[in-house]
Amino acid sequence: MPPYLLQLLIALALVGLTFLVSYPLRVGDAGSVDALDAFLLVFALVNLRVSWGAANQMNGGRASAWFVVLGLLTAALITWAMVRALTPG
Repeated sequence: MPPYLLQLLIALALVGLTFLVSYPLRVGDAGSVDALDAFLLVFALVNLRVSWGAANQMNGGRASAWFVVLGLLTAALITWAMVRALTPG
């Protein structure tokens, strides 16, 4: 297992964790946002960034195709979950 794969899996696990936990934070009269999900997703994004940098460094400046696809899917999940967490409702 490549060393950068573990950090990518941690990022995916943090995104998955946002479906199980929540901490609604009231924001004015507009409703509430999910502060815990936003906090976890920031860590997921950091793990994705570190993993992406390690994959590029290890393979001579270009990550493997499977990693690029999985990394982009992870980034899309993080983006979708962050919008879901920070949309007042």
